[in-house]
Amino acid sequence: MEIKERITLDMLTKDSVSVLRQKFINLGGEDVQVGENVRNAYTNCESDRAILKEQLSEEYYNAIMAVWEV
Repeated sequence: MEIKERITLDMLTKDSVSVLRQKFINLGGEDVQVGENVRNAYTNCESDRAILKEQLSEEYYNAIMAVWEV
C-alpha cells in the first residue's frame, strides 16, 4: 500500500505562506487520509526561504518565490 503526500500552499501572500501536508492511501478506489494534517507557516525571510528550498519540490518552491518576488 503506497502512501501519497498532498501538499497545499495555503494563504500565500507576499509576506508569508502556510504549507499544508496530508498523507493518503487508496482503499477500494477511494483516497483515505492517514494521520493528522501537518501545517507549517513560513515568512519571506532568508532562513525560511532556505528551509522551503530544502523541504519542497522545485515546483512548489518556484510558485512561492514567484509571489515573494525574490
